[in-house]
Amino acid sequence: MQILKPIVHETIWGGNKLTPYSGSDCQKIGHLYSAIDTEQFRNEFVTGPNKGKNLHEWFLENRAKYGLEKYVELPILMALVEADDNLSIQVHPNDEMAQKLENKPFGKNESFYTLIAPTCGKMYNGCKAKSVEEMKQKIAEGKIDETLDMMPCEAGDYTYVVGGTLHAATAGSLHFEIEENSEYTYRFYDFDRVDKNGNKRPLQLEKALACLDVTKKSKAGKYGDEPIVERMYSTQLIKNRDTFTNTGDMFAFAVMLRGEKMIDGVRVMPGTAILLDENETLDVSGCEFMIAKPLRG
Repeated sequence: MQILKPIVHETIWGGNKLTPYSGSDCQKIGHLYSAIDTEQFRNEFVTGPNKGKNLHEWFLENRAKYGLEKYVELPILMALVEADDNLSIQVHPNDEMAQKLENKPFGKNESFYTLIAPTCGKMYNGCKAKSVEEMKQKIAEGKIDETLDMMPCEAGDYTYVVGGTLHAATAGSLHFEIEENSEYTYRFYDFDRVDKNGNKRPLQLEKALACLDVTKKSKAGKYGDEPIVERMYSTQLIKNRDTFTNTGDMFAFAVMLRGEKMIDGVRVMPGTAILLDENETLDVSGCEFMIAKPLRG
């Protein structure tokens, strides 16, 4: 097993719930990236044979072994996400729109496992507008609030959001998030916030409207004993157990959600990912972990 160093991503909507686990004094952490391989962020191995290397280097050396040759970067990423304030009202492209707008092979679907429920008890999900033209008109009239649907959100919920769905996490919440590794997020609205330099963040209305599917809306579920399998990854919630063994022929990331443990001389806390090879066993006693695996491409 090999332990990865989490990466701090400061955001305008982040908070300080993750600060104690981050190795930093940042008070506006939006994402504590457990495992990510993008041009901007790449975790470093702090134990094991790849110590000092980053996740991208490891992936390129090992992708053929796991049937992931078609990907130029690890196809999934995961993080703990704190919304101290509402996230922007946003949409991700589906595959068709990612190819059309960005010349990329796939869009973004993502999942949220809610650790702390939002203050309002709901998250933005879905659109009340009956058509994209109605949505466009409401935005022009400054009435976007009239178009925003919401769904109940409580601790323990699992929510899968497909490309084309209007959505946003809401204030007070903390989630484990796993995403398909596509960088595109298009904002409809950002609550007229300004950053520390007094500037509003840019919107991407034209692309957001092009990607919006007004019929899409997510539903919340719960984890059982078996993994939840989506199109590019599977996740499994592990708690009240002594050990977990990564069976099968795919590597896995074990991301700590709750607890604390010394592993290979490293103090592992929430947000830290441990890379497990096939048939490796991890001591999970007294802690809660999320197991995440990519699916063979």
